[in-house]
Amino acid sequence: MDLRRPLLLVSGGPDSVALLRSIVALGGQPSVLHVDHGLRGQESREDADFVRGLCSQLGIVCEVRHLGLADGPNLQERAREERYRLAREISLQLELQAVATGHTADDVAETVLMNLARGTGLRGLAGIPPVRDEFQRPLIERTRHEVLEYLEGLDQPYRTDPTNLTGKYARNRVRLEVLPVLEELYPAAARNIARAAAIAREDLEALEGLVDDVLEKRGEEIVLPLRALLEMRPALQRHAVRLAYSTLDPGARPLPSNLVGAVLGLVDSGEGTRTLDLPGRVVVSSRGDEELALYRRPLPVDYGWREIAAGEKVVFGGWSITAREVDGFDLADAARDEVAYLDAGRGPFMMRMVREGDIIRPLGLGGTKKVLRAMMDRKVPEDLRRSTPVVVDRRGEVAWIALGELGEEFKVDDRTEKILRLEVRGNQ
Repeated sequence: MDLRRPLLLVSGGPDSVALLRSIVALGGQPSVLHVDHGLRGQESREDADFVRGLCSQLGIVCEVRHLGLADGPNLQERAREERYRLAREISLQLELQAVATGHTADDVAETVLMNLARGTGLRGLAGIPPVRDEFQRPLIERTRHEVLEYLEGLDQPYRTDPTNLTGKYARNRVRLEVLPVLEELYPAAARNIARAAAIAREDLEALEGLVDDVLEKRGEEIVLPLRALLEMRPALQRHAVRLAYSTLDPGARPLPSNLVGAVLGLVDSGEGTRTLDLPGRVVVSSRGDEELALYRRPLPVDYGWREIAAGEKVVFGGWSITAREVDGFDLADAARDEVAYLDAGRGPFMMRMVREGDIIRPLGLGGTKKVLRAMMDRKVPEDLRRSTPVVVDRRGEVAWIALGELGEEFKVDDRTEKILRLEVRGNQ
């Protein structure tokens, strides 16, 4: 790992201070990011002042950023996500290629024990990787005891977060109560668990290599074709599900075994579309006997209406539509699902998401049909129907369902004076 010019996340605690001192001692030229979460008042400000002072002594560039996180559920997880978001942002600004954190073998051991208690698989037993994307952890093979000895030898002070000494958070209890007992029973327990995690990571890489080819990335979805999935041994099926989830959400905790089982249970639960919510706003959808698809559930958004004008492109809720006036009707082109030819004189046209009461008079049908029913008949998966846009006229009448039916009264015929060609691209 190249650590000549990294961005270091330095809280002021012993692990991150040891990381800073060691990188400088080895001739590196790091920059430092300190994140003040604003949760401990004056103590937080003193932490920031300590890190600034240390960086000034070492001649290191120091960025201090303030967050206003509110106390509540998943506070530590939210704080971690914000730190990493800021680290990515600042590393790009400073044109740095690596972000280094002070994780140690003790952190790996704590993570493995917590994952094991939750009911994890091999991915959870693999613990914290030494390198993931731009994030690097140079002290991952060192224990916290070695870190403290190193700082003592330098006569280097550090900050202690008193909240780390309470049993309020699960990780603290593992650190303060569980690991000391294990170290007493089995000397070097933390290092041994971290070494076992490294072996598990190697095994995991080999197993995931056997299922990697099955995964398909389709727009914003990760798809597992059921035929290929069901040909695998059960153990590889579980790895395929976990790999799909971690590919979609790389920073998430490993998917617990009970949820992996629930995902695979969708496959055997009958026909039609069935969905299951997973952590991190991830949804898995079993679509008939075709596929399992994982995607992020979008945050509730009112996309409103977007006017469609010839010569322009409209981007809308993960979809885009381009419009242009054309001189004639191309039958072969119009037969494509993503293309529609409309009588421009029936406009202006707008784009919005489908609604419960929408009705269309499909071309050639001779009657009306509910738009959601039309999508169901066309076997659009249930979980995707309500995120499909429609093109409507000024009255709200449906002229075209994206990738689907065209309205009878909007067709091009001998009386059409201007033709509007639409082409849509989206998340299906």
